[in-house]
Amino acid sequence: MWGSSWRRTSIAFGTACILAAGSTLATGSASAQAASQVQQGGDFLGSKAHKPSAPKVVDWENRNYSLTCDDIVDKPVKVAVRNGKGVAKGGGIGGYDHWEVEVQRTAQGSLPRLGNVTAVLFYCSPKPSNFFLQELRVYRTDDGSEIGRTPTFDVPELSPKYQPKSLMVKGGRLAADVKFYGPEDSHASGPSILRHVSWTWEDGRFVTHGADAES
Repeated sequence: MWGSSWRRTSIAFGTACILAAGSTLATGSASAQAASQVQQGGDFLGSKAHKPSAPKVVDWENRNYSLTCDDIVDKPVKVAVRNGKGVAKGGGIGGYDHWEVEVQRTAQGSLPRLGNVTAVLFYCSPKPSNFFLQELRVYRTDDGSEIGRTPTFDVPELSPKYQPKSLMVKGGRLAADVKFYGPEDSHASGPSILRHVSWTWEDGRFVTHGADAES
């Protein structure tokens, strides 16, 4: 009788120990899993926080520029361009009521010592007037900061006209086809002498090549 009772007690005690141990193991496993998830979450947040930001994309037809309308004024005037067009008003625009400005063409490429650049050709018409001028400026493609502008053409006749579709950055040069006025040309007929003009970056400025028959 005593032997039978002792065996039942031992069996019951052993079962209780096994159940308790299993419960402890289950609890420990859940805690470890939770800790792992927290760690993984922290790693994910950490990697996301240190992810490098995407490079800035410059919208060349929707930004502010500083222009001289091809040097009709000495100090550049700020022009807000939206959807490729803008108007300059107020003081400092050379005695005109306003300027009508338009982005005619952009061209991108790489230039020696400058890296990736974007050239922007501007059309500028002072009002009231019956003429327009063009201005070519160059910016860093990555952040939109200005590098410089090409020199105004030094000609005794009317200002020559860029052919917008020909603007390009290629072979380490900025280039465009430009029509110059000849002795027999007039404002009404337009320029007739076509030349392929290019610019290189030298000593901190753009140097013009091909603007006359000897260069």
